[in-house]
Amino acid sequence: MTTATINKEMTVREIMTLVPAAADIMIEYGLHCFSCSVGGVETLAEGCQMHGFDEDTVEALVEDINNALGEAPKRPQELIITADAARGIRDIALAEEKKDQILVVTLDENGGFCLEFQEKPLLGDIEFTHPEVSDVRIFASVLTLSRIGGSTIDVREGRFKLDVPEEEGCCKGTQESCGCSE
Repeated sequence: MTTATINKEMTVREIMTLVPAAADIMIEYGLHCFSCSVGGVETLAEGCQMHGFDEDTVEALVEDINNALGEAPKRPQELIITADAARGIRDIALAEEKKDQILVVTLDENGGFCLEFQEKPLLGDIEFTHPEVSDVRIFASVLTLSRIGGSTIDVREGRFKLDVPEEEGCCKGTQESCGCSE
């Protein structure tokens, strides 16, 4: 399995969406870009540069965030697409004349996950289909799956929904009091 990693050229918002623990790590470094209005457009490298970080510090920050990503609960490298969702996607693709394109689960400008038509997948993206509607192809990156793996793409009340299963917190569902389940 490919290892998912973040890099300094990703926007701060992308990093925060993919690695929620990054907020605490950035605070430890004295970086508060995640709460800044430009965090959605500014890369981690740009934010660090604005705060006078040298390259070694930026590399250490990226390494610490990737370590947190590696320690996060593991998610399955799969997405489940309901037949209704696949048919709905096919209908939209036909209506928008995008039947030869694929659908990618990606980040939106607000740091949420969205579905977007593209010409082709990126290198390393993983393909998902529904057996009844196999002409609808949905792709997601390993990094995206590290946050939403095991989720179901469905359609309800005319809207597409991404049902993300709850993560087991740091105490892995035990009775220990760690605050993750509160």
